[in-house]
Amino acid sequence: RPRAPRGGVPSPEDGRRRDELKRVLSRSAADRTPEENFAMLEELEELRPPSARPVDDARLNGRWDFCFDVEPDVGTGFIKVLFEGDGPEWMRNVIDFRGVRMEIGEGQSAIRLRVSLALLRNEVDVVLHTSLRPAPPGRYSDDGTMFLERFEGVEVGGIRLPYPDAWRGDRFLEFTYLDEGFAVARGAGGLPHFLVRSPDQ
Repeated sequence: RPRAPRGGVPSPEDGRRRDELKRVLSRSAADRTPEENFAMLEELEELRPPSARPVDDARLNGRWDFCFDVEPDVGTGFIKVLFEGDGPEWMRNVIDFRGVRMEIGEGQSAIRLRVSLALLRNEVDVVLHTSLRPAPPGRYSDDGTMFLERFEGVEVGGIRLPYPDAWRGDRFLEFTYLDEGFAVARGAGGLPHFLVRSPDQ
């Protein structure tokens, strides 16, 4: 569980520190250790204005690029196992993983996790569909950051595919920071992901 935002009126120093953290995370995270990046993400979460409520904020809608992951989660664990170094050798030989984008729409109620790849040199999109709804009031949702996410399907090249029963059901997805250009998301595993709004919007 991330640290709660600081109380009171945000200070100019808070704003400058937020800008500094976002600049470092978006430009030079690859040059730092996962522990350093994790600490900066937690500090950014703590600097979220208390009035910010992602469940009610239309800025959450749009296309978001994964800047980096501390650990696989928010659907990227499945993706990385299949398409990166941990996948089967035959798959690594025929699939060139290009990137991941999260598309949120329909009034913060639907996510498309779009994976771009080349399959035998042919461009293919793998799309994981999930639905979102605000988590009911309770221990984890009073600050307006927590959603329930449900897996709704997967398609490859526009064709819907069957998926295992184990993928069904709800899980928590929390947006612990949100502004016009950046977001921090934590999936069921609790680890943070830094998202940058796609520049082609």
